[in-house]
Amino acid sequence: MNQFYKNSHRFFWMAVFSLGFSVTYAENKQVLPQITVESDRSDDQDAQKTSATTERLQQQASGETLGEYLDQQSNVDSASYGPGVGRPVVRGMTGYRVKILQNDTEVNDLSAMSQDHAVGVMPKASERIELLKGPSSLVYGANAGGTVRLVDSAGSEFPKQGIHGQLDGSMGTNNQMVSGGGRLTASSENFSIGIAGFRNQTEDYTDGHGNQIKDSDVLTEQVKLFGGWRYRPSGQVFFSYAKLHKDYAIPNAAPEETRIDMTRDSYEFRLSEESPFNHVDELKFDVAYSDYLHDETENDRKDGLFGQKALTSSLSADYFVEDWLGKLMFSYRDNEMKVCHEHGGCEEFTTASRSGIESNVGASLEGYVDSRGLPYSHGHPMPNTDTKTFMFGGDGKRPIESWGDGFHLSLGAHMKFREMEADPSNIQETWVVPERLDANYYQTENDFAGSLSVGLLHPIGKVDSEVNLSYLERLPSVDELYWNGIHHATDSYIFGNRYLNKERSVNLDWDLNWSTSSTEWTLSSYAYYFWDYIYQDILYDDQGNKVQDPFHLSDVWVTKQTDTVFAGASLRNDWTLLKWNNTPVVLVNQLEVLSATRTNGDNLPRTAPYNWLIGLNYEPESWSAKLSVKQVFEASAVAENETKTPGYTWVSAYADWKPKSDYGHWRLWIKGENLLDSYAQNHLSFLKDTAPLVGRQLSAGVRVDF
Repeated sequence: MNQFYKNSHRFFWMAVFSLGFSVTYAENKQVLPQITVESDRSDDQDAQKTSATTERLQQQASGETLGEYLDQQSNVDSASYGPGVGRPVVRGMTGYRVKILQNDTEVNDLSAMSQDHAVGVMPKASERIELLKGPSSLVYGANAGGTVRLVDSAGSEFPKQGIHGQLDGSMGTNNQMVSGGGRLTASSENFSIGIAGFRNQTEDYTDGHGNQIKDSDVLTEQVKLFGGWRYRPSGQVFFSYAKLHKDYAIPNAAPEETRIDMTRDSYEFRLSEESPFNHVDELKFDVAYSDYLHDETENDRKDGLFGQKALTSSLSADYFVEDWLGKLMFSYRDNEMKVCHEHGGCEEFTTASRSGIESNVGASLEGYVDSRGLPYSHGHPMPNTDTKTFMFGGDGKRPIESWGDGFHLSLGAHMKFREMEADPSNIQETWVVPERLDANYYQTENDFAGSLSVGLLHPIGKVDSEVNLSYLERLPSVDELYWNGIHHATDSYIFGNRYLNKERSVNLDWDLNWSTSSTEWTLSSYAYYFWDYIYQDILYDDQGNKVQDPFHLSDVWVTKQTDTVFAGASLRNDWTLLKWNNTPVVLVNQLEVLSATRTNGDNLPRTAPYNWLIGLNYEPESWSAKLSVKQVFEASAVAENETKTPGYTWVSAYADWKPKSDYGHWRLWIKGENLLDSYAQNHLSFLKDTAPLVGRQLSAGVRVDF
């Protein structure tokens, strides 16, 4: 391990030197265009990247999770686990197949590990949210669902001079929502300091049948301090500290109240230089440290504790070489994760005691193998792990003039080197996997994954077409490999698989866009083929009955691999019906379909059903109004032993007024969600029966920017 650690740092600094050396021989400079879209669609001509302001996404969000903010975007759904949890599902991909970034740093949380773990971000605290796919996403990682990037003040340009701020407040019915916060920045020509803080609290909500859903309250709060120093016109230093706290209940079927209390402290330092060398627009060096911790309680008894500390350093460059424009990033991440499971005994992480008796090591585990055929454990569910990862990612784009006007070629690549070390000293002696069962179970592993992507933007008559073809490799996560134990919040016993293969896929994305003077069409389609797709499935015995663990009588889930095919598309049309007072009235239609099957034809579980949205948008300068009706169809393409989920109709409305004032830019708004008070279940949710979607909800708020 020490040798790998030393070599990783050596490789990192060699890469830093090589990058600096290689970009010193340029002649011309071009500027990489930044694309930011302020429309409802949030699509642009570059299908690899879409961007929208958080303020606009909030207008159509049915809740305060990241998944709910993005749910109306093309081919995006939310994997709800009650109102406290909503991880985005992008083109059918979820969990580790979607990377989430805060600015350019991977968010340190455990939301991909389990359905009940919340994403460690507060979307409201960001300024804009981006979706990346194809070659552009390979800068940050090889994820089949691409990358979700939240950008806040720490990731923006140096603030303009003066004192600027924002105040935001809102209230809602149904769940007694109270939300407030703001940000304040003071900047001179060379110095900048700022503070931002937001808080959102809801109580138990009521569903469309008028039933109050117990244990569905949520508290989310975040504070951030940041500052910057522009030590010369082309260079600046930025630092920040942020604390996120989230306390939420899990509306599951357990008789006891199950809660998760999560905190994360994050520190970041960034040094950036504009045009430091020929061929480089911007060079950035980032160091970030994050300490994440959450406990899981039943009736205030701490039964579980999850902790993760991550240190990340990266060097990135926005470059231009002749006709090529793109981004390169070298990064190193040291990730330490600990897990505790002990009824009432997880106040802190501990090292288990050892008797020194060789025959006692793994005795209970081996006994269950002999009696039940499976290594059931009631100890800590996985060893402490220390994962060191060195990554290189890059993309580039250039016009191909010899092919004709409008042709652009893009390339992307990502390489990952990982050392994973497991330390079972936290596991009680009798539950350790003994050498007589598996001598290599806890051995240190060194792994490599390499991914490539190519994209082509080209016109087909009056239609803009962009095709992205990618080959991606994903290494199994530590919990997919090592987890062996109960998870109380999900009421499930989960077996990992220590010898999973790399997950590999070929991904094809094809986007078409064409428009006339009064209408615009966008077709976004995809087809993905996976080898060794990693998933979890309920275990059944030979008589077709669910297997239950011997300690809690919970369903047993096993981690498997299979070859799979994902295929889907969204078709959107924005049609200007008429112009009223020189402002268009736009009719929106959007249809989304998805199929997810194993290669033998069986459906995969929890596949998003078809849905169709129709809406009207009118946005003059001083006010706006929006109305939408979303029909989610019955989820009938279900896996074996999975139940169908009825369809539902979701009606939303939004209106705001922007009065003229000498004291800032004001916006007063009112919003309604599920106005028909429909009873609705999210088919992607493990808790679709105990935690249906919220019933009719009205909210109103005010925002002022100054």
